[in-house]
Amino acid sequence: MIITKVKPLLLILICLITFTGCSKELEIKENKFTLDDVLTVLESQKLDLVSYGITGYPLKLQDVIPDAYSVEMPQIEEQNDPEFIHFYIFNSEKDRIKGAKEFNKQMESADSTPFPILYEKENVLIVYWSKTKENPLLNGKIETAIEQLKIQ
Repeated sequence: MIITKVKPLLLILICLITFTGCSKELEIKENKFTLDDVLTVLESQKLDLVSYGITGYPLKLQDVIPDAYSVEMPQIEEQNDPEFIHFYIFNSEKDRIKGAKEFNKQMESADSTPFPILYEKENVLIVYWSKTKENPLLNGKIETAIEQLKIQ
């Protein structure tokens, strides 16, 4: 009699252990990039990024305030009016998707001189504020860097 009661309990225990192990594996597999990961791949594209702190009133998206960097251009002698890149590092891909929608909604009514170009991967949203809409200087380098971004 005891054996017939132990078998179902043992089966339930095995199922619980299996499900717990699988849920932790899913948690580990969720891609989460850090700001350092992103900066490393961008710098590999010969972009000279300089931390700029908070400039003006950056858009806060999904409770994330971006890290702002200016881009040093070696071919341009005067750096009085640099281009900027804002990095949003979200907790998840889902938050990044919501953040990008929020950004686009806020920019619908904005009349900005620098033109925002968005790049997205996993939990990262990069906003490159280009001075030109037709020929952004850094578009190719940022796209290449984003493609190279991989979880270590």
